[in-house]
Amino acid sequence: MSTHDVIVVGAGIAGAATAFFLAERGANVALIEMSHPASGPTGRSSAVTHAFYLQSELSRLAIAGVGTLRRIPELTSEAPAHTECGMMWACGADSAPAWRAAAERITTEGSRIEPMSADELARQAPGIDLDGIALALWEEAYGYGDPYGATHALVKGARQRGATVYLNRKVTRLVQSSGRITGVETANGDKLSAPIVISAAGVWTKPLIAAQGYELPIHVERHIMAVLDGGGKARDFMPFSWCDDLLCNYARPDGDRVILAGVWAGGGTGIRNQTLARPEIVTDPDDYRAETDEDECLDSLSFLLPRFPRLAELGVRPGYAGLYDMSPDDNPIIGPVPGIDGLFVICGSSGHGFKLGAGVGEEVARLVTEGRSELLAPFRVDRFAA
Repeated sequence: MSTHDVIVVGAGIAGAATAFFLAERGANVALIEMSHPASGPTGRSSAVTHAFYLQSELSRLAIAGVGTLRRIPELTSEAPAHTECGMMWACGADSAPAWRAAAERITTEGSRIEPMSADELARQAPGIDLDGIALALWEEAYGYGDPYGATHALVKGARQRGATVYLNRKVTRLVQSSGRITGVETANGDKLSAPIVISAAGVWTKPLIAAQGYELPIHVERHIMAVLDGGGKARDFMPFSWCDDLLCNYARPDGDRVILAGVWAGGGTGIRNQTLARPEIVTDPDDYRAETDEDECLDSLSFLLPRFPRLAELGVRPGYAGLYDMSPDDNPIIGPVPGIDGLFVICGSSGHGFKLGAGVGEEVARLVTEGRSELLAPFRVDRFAA
């Protein structure tokens, strides 16, 4: 039996970052992944980055997380994993006061957000339809990341700092004794011992924790990503990462090759838009439809094209679907599991997982080694108990 200080289950962005920062703090860490790093929802993320949230703790986690992404070459000697094409937001008159106040707050927290009028937005995005836009927010230092590159780099960095990494090992059982976690077992017959286990298994977390007698209030949704062929000029059509509170769309370029586009319901940065239908519920993350059909992609694009009519000139490539583990309030669920000493979870990322992931990993490492984390307090596991 292999013995460690901490076992981290799952090598998505949050699990990889948790292992990295624990190893950096000197812990004897084991990171276990059922396939390869970023093989789950992390690898299918749109990977849009920003600091704008209406909740301070989310903004600060995003600032820290994207800060780590920017430092990937320095931390791991791997290639850059973040592209700063800028992040642009747009909202209507009703949301403008709260959004402007959030921008002022975030600037004091270490990340500049510049308010813009609709006319100023039009100068940055020729051809945009400004209907209803009262305020734009510009985050110059953000844009999008490379989810595979960043996650693999953090796993490499964890190894460099002494972590043991087990790939192609599916955890089948969390082991506990007398109300305390003692380790894990895998489908390959591995038995690992540790007084602390952190489940960062994302959409696979709920059944693992349910087997320990605790039911997490999360469900899994299938989210569509439409892909437009940029023809080598994607940045001419979509020069920045984008999110539209009015028409419920978001998009970003991927270099000059393609533009990724999806439907945005507003969760996490404000009040969820209740007029949008909830996406398809997935009961088995190992058996869902990862491809998309033409109708699904066109439906997704119908939210974006009224705002950017020129995108209709571009061809539509095959899209894809990813999975979100959703919490009741669209915010992460992070921290110790009540009633089981030594067991922690990182789940319920609700579509924010990539941009927050490295920041969450750093704070979970702090929580485990120091016993507290101010930034994670609002996301505790038992907040839904009442």
